[in-house]
Amino acid sequence: MTRHNAAEATLAQAARRAPGTFFRPFERLLALVHERRTRREIERSLGRLSNFHLRDVGLTKFDVEAACADGFDRSASRALMSVAQKRLGNW
Repeated sequence: MTRHNAAEATLAQAARRAPGTFFRPFERLLALVHERRTRREIERSLGRLSNFHLRDVGLTKFDVEAACADGFDRSASRALMSVAQKRLGNW
């Protein structure tokens, strides 16, 4: 067995023992990048709307700002959907 094949075999054995542990840090980084892009898009699209239009969908400017400023462990789009659903019909 050559050195290259031995390394591949060792990686394959580790992957079989603990599936998904090798790529988890990379997956987390991709999730953070995706969340940051989502927040920028939310800030661009909802940030331009007036209070009247935001209220029409059940949100306020404060809701948008708070969701985008929240920690990256929480999805901003899910936070906004949750706020809008709670406020549905309460205006």
